[in-house]
Amino acid sequence: TKGNTVDPFEIINEQGADALRWYLLTVSPPWVPTRFDTDGVDEVVRKFLGTLVNTYSFFAMYANIDRFDYVENERIPVKERPELDRWICSALTTLTKKVNQNLERYDLTKATRSIGSFVLDDLSNWYVRRSRRRFWKSETGHDKRSAFQTLYECLLTLSRLMAPFAPFISEKLYLGLTAGNNDYPGSVHLCRYPAAGKAPVDYTDELLESRMDLVRRIVFLGRSLRNNAAIKVRQPLSEIIIVDQNNRKKKLIDGMEHLILDELNVKGISYAESEDQLLQKRAEPVFKTLGPKFGKMVNKAAEAIRNFSDEEIHHLLENGGRFLVVEGHEAKIMPEDLSIISENRPGLVAERDGDLTAAIKTTLSEELVYEGLAREFINRIQNMRKEAGLEVTDRIFIRTQASPALARAIGHLSQYIKDETLCSNLEIGNAEGDLVKELKINDQTASIGIAKVQDAPPNLHYS
Repeated sequence: TKGNTVDPFEIINEQGADALRWYLLTVSPPWVPTRFDTDGVDEVVRKFLGTLVNTYSFFAMYANIDRFDYVENERIPVKERPELDRWICSALTTLTKKVNQNLERYDLTKATRSIGSFVLDDLSNWYVRRSRRRFWKSETGHDKRSAFQTLYECLLTLSRLMAPFAPFISEKLYLGLTAGNNDYPGSVHLCRYPAAGKAPVDYTDELLESRMDLVRRIVFLGRSLRNNAAIKVRQPLSEIIIVDQNNRKKKLIDGMEHLILDELNVKGISYAESEDQLLQKRAEPVFKTLGPKFGKMVNKAAEAIRNFSDEEIHHLLENGGRFLVVEGHEAKIMPEDLSIISENRPGLVAERDGDLTAAIKTTLSEELVYEGLAREFINRIQNMRKEAGLEVTDRIFIRTQASPALARAIGHLSQYIKDETLCSNLEIGNAEGDLVKELKINDQTASIGIAKVQDAPPNLHYS
């Protein structure tokens, strides 16, 4: 009567029952009063369900192209798969255990939140993104089959884990994955619920999960460093430096360095024994306590404090103070008489996240600048491919007219550009093609033309 209710059927008709159910389960425990927010339901559709559907669509698209079939007796044992596959399988097993434990405690909110975190952070934003090239490449070998099987198993297990909470999207996902396969029940709701020892994937490697967690923390911190330095991810950098006093971090990420290098677009990793190698200290006077000690000479004392070197600041802090003489007047400077400010050393941007400290080198060589321009050029070509409605397998030719620095970068890295854009022929001269655009790349300009030279055969296998 007061008009302050929400009609659930309006939400269901607009966003679907699964979105409403997932929102109500994840926003708070059912016994906690919560203000209903329609924007929260929209976010479920956009972020969680949208990401899940996009991940399945990615799998289906490349599975159709390669005519992939999941055959149980041709399954590669998890322990024989590449490291990234073993990690996501272990993370999936950890998720399965966590969901079961929470359900046994009737904690539906923690159970659904953990599924959402796995889909968004682990599966989509890390595993699939890191594996894209494995699905793209033309040859079908052990690595590609492992990637297909791993992603298939993750999606199939997720459909079963989600079934009690989001019955419709889980059913659609399950039926799409198992279409034409009589070895599976006809509905996800007829399947046994995944549990420890009974899940389709039952593989655990806690050390691998810890190592990957550290790698991802370094990547997250590195992205923050790039953001602080206002340097785009597509601009390569020479090095990231990680503080590692006891060599523990280096040992943990051994063999995974390529993930950090690729994600952060840096050429190398080095290690420092202490933060002092990345940050320099600067002392600022605290006039409230200095005034009584130096009187009229406080400004000169303050200037002397500002000129303290790293070593002098360290000595003062270690020894609890030091004497300072200003025009014959001597007084003891205590740690509370100054404020210590940490600043980046020249050419570095550093940051700390808990027990992890790292820095990136911001100085750019001519080679790095060229590669940065080439990567931006590739990005514009990929956007043009989408705009032109090209399929992922379509090959193209590129004809471009560019400003001098960009033209040199394109010529210098022409093969790299061709490989990344499925380009059969790249010419610098006049911009011609089915689609021609005038674009600005950093501070350079270019006219770019692209045209399709080959059709991809239509292969449909997964709907």
